[in-house]
Formats: sequence, structure tokens, C-alpha cells
Amino acid sequence: MEITPEQIRAARALLHIEQADLAKRAHVSVVTIRRLEGADGRERVSPVILDGVRHVLEQAGAEFIQNGVRQRRAPTPDVQSLFEDLRTISLRSAARLQGHEPLTDADLYDENGLPA
Repeated sequence: MEITPEQIRAARALLHIEQADLAKRAHVSVVTIRRLEGADGRERVSPVILDGVRHVLEQAGAEFIQNGVRQRRAPTPDVQSLFEDLRTISLRSAARLQGHEPLTDADLYDENGLPA
């Protein structure tokens, strides 16, 4: 499926990406992005550039659908993997704190109860 200038503009708006940022990510000029988003954009740039811009937008989270664009849903995290990552971080932190005195309220707050 070929994407349209309208879809490119919509994807940028959806992802809050400015033309200059898209141009930088796609390694093209801002003028090229403007040309691509124009009424006859596909005819004014090479297919390689169009594919590059599309790839950048898809990497940023755009999903091009028939006559539109939507933001791709984030994958559902693997709960077991998250648990193991947090457990590893917790154990590493505990090992680093071994032998240090625990912090008290006096260490964290001044006499007025404000952060020290």
C-alpha cells in the first residue's frame, strides 16, 4: 500500500513530530518533507525517499491503514520478565546498600519538614 501526503501529515501530527525532526530522522531536507507532504508529493520525490520517511514514521509508532493512519499499540509487557527485571534491580540495590546506615527522616527533611 502506498501512503499519501495526507497520511504523512496525519502521522506526523499523531506522533507530534515536526517536519524538521522527521527530516533529520529520515536523513533528508525539510524542503523534501514539505515537497512530500504537498498535493503531488509522491510524484515529486523518489520512491526510496518515500520508503525512508515511511519507515521512520512506522518506527516512531505510526501504522498506515487504508485511507488513514493510527498509532500502533504498545506490546503488552511480559509480566514474568518484568518481575525478573525488578527483582534483579532490587537485589543489586540491596547489595550496594549493604553496610550503609539506613536513612532516617532527619537525613531527608529539615526542621520545618521540608526536603533537606
